[in-house]
Amino acid sequence: MAEWGVAFAVTCACGAEARQDAGQRLRDGTISWDSEFSCRACGASMCLGFGADGTPHWVRDPLIARHGTARLRLTDPAAGRVAVLKTLREAWDLTLPQALDMAVQLADPGLSGTLPEVAWLRERLDVRGVSAEITTDSAAAPGPWDPSAAGRG
Repeated sequence: MAEWGVAFAVTCACGAEARQDAGQRLRDGTISWDSEFSCRACGASMCLGFGADGTPHWVRDPLIARHGTARLRLTDPAAGRVAVLKTLREAWDLTLPQALDMAVQLADPGLSGTLPEVAWLRERLDVRGVSAEITTDSAAAPGPWDPSAAGRG
């Protein structure tokens, strides 16, 4: 299981400083997210949202700000090209040209995302016998998990 979490200060409707928690995890092949809010001053608390259908920016961005990103790169860029393309096309609704472009990126420099996101894709590649490594990302770029990435779901 890969998991990231972050807590940060927000302003409550009562005007006091409150706490928001956000998290993302990979469990049983599914990336899920959640966020909660609590205010010690007025006692307000609520679940702000949770799901497994793409992590929204308001959860993902604080996670990346706190932890940075991870990068997934094929350990052997020449191995398993067909398996890589099948995996990418199954993971996202990609055309063949989009999958080819993403496969080139996965080979070098790699795909950037949160740790749970890249671990999810590594698991899917591993099922097909394709080896990939996760490293710390020093220059984060929009990855396929970023909701603003065009043409990727």
